[in-house]
Amino acid sequence: MKARSSGSSDVFRVDGLASVLEYLRHKPAIVKAVYCTDAVVREAAPLLQEFGVVPKRFVPPKDEVPSAGRNSPVWAEIALESLDQGDFFARVRQRESQKEDLILALDHVVDPRNVGAMVRTAAFFGIREVLVPERRQALLANASVNTAQGGFALCDLVVVVNLGRTLEELKELGYWIIGADMGGETIDAVRGSKYGKVVLVMGSEESGLAPGIRSKCDRMVSIAGKVGGLESLNVSVAAGILMQQLGTSR
Repeated sequence: MKARSSGSSDVFRVDGLASVLEYLRHKPAIVKAVYCTDAVVREAAPLLQEFGVVPKRFVPPKDEVPSAGRNSPVWAEIALESLDQGDFFARVRQRESQKEDLILALDHVVDPRNVGAMVRTAAFFGIREVLVPERRQALLANASVNTAQGGFALCDLVVVVNLGRTLEELKELGYWIIGADMGGETIDAVRGSKYGKVVLVMGSEESGLAPGIRSKCDRMVSIAGKVGGLESLNVSVAAGILMQQLGTSR
């Protein structure tokens, strides 16, 4: 299924009982159907019935070639959509009295699996929104939804027309913009400063933050590795470390 932009929805396949249960717990209205093979129905059915769901039986084709995310004995169809930009700012203004908040923003991350991995980590740390530009950016797709393993049940993708302008608007609402860059200060140095409301911005896999987005950042941070080790981390791994570090420094 193709990726969709803000304001549109599509039906995605979510594989695995644990992921399906996350959607039933937190966004039951978007779960359209749940399927089980006969081999696991005794185990899965009681858990699903706690949410009023009776699974449909399915028999995998005998000639089906096993593939990642396509041979799960439990899966669901979910109607998932990104969060509208206006609804996002309404949420932010509702949280205006909060002293602390953390939002993740992605600047042209093109691998949907990286997007899904970061959404899963964001959901783990209680981050409710991930901002992405509408162009030259991986959006909602089966790869991102399945990699998130239930993360989209708690964390919404917000597709914005202009990421730089959105960051400026968040600055006006009291947010610090902190960008990730190999040449930035180490995260340990930044942790010495107390930030209440933060937007962490991760750049693309190949070129990092675009100059226009970099100019919006109040500070740039990096993760120090071992001397002689690899030069950089995968963007989703780096995002997870920075989310944890920034979350504990506020």
